[in-house]
Amino acid sequence: MEDTQKIQVVSCSGASNTGKYADDVARRLAVAGHANLICLAKVAIGDEPLINGIKSKSVPVVVLDGCPFNCAEVIMARAGITDIIHLNTTDFGIIKGKTPVTEDKITEIAEHIKNLKHEKA
Repeated sequence: MEDTQKIQVVSCSGASNTGKYADDVARRLAVAGHANLICLAKVAIGDEPLINGIKSKSVPVVVLDGCPFNCAEVIMARAGITDIIHLNTTDFGIIKGKTPVTEDKITEIAEHIKNLKHEKA
């Protein structure tokens, strides 16, 4: 699969277990060749070449937040990136500050995102 066909994924990398889930899922998708990662910090500081590149691609942008504060979604919206697929790790039964990070749950969320990708293709 060429890079142009891969989904773009940006994730929360917050301090809680929910942020770790989001980050681990995004990295798993990238390592497996299913996604290209977007640097949320660069979007937050207004990196115009990156933001314009995200907007110019015709592939889905998946924004994976860790908790209902939805920091990643807010950062993307402030950069004018609103054509996204937004998910939250808490939508998968993860409780912030309580649910231990497990490989099974990371796999479940990653598979869900891969299936979304196929729906949009």
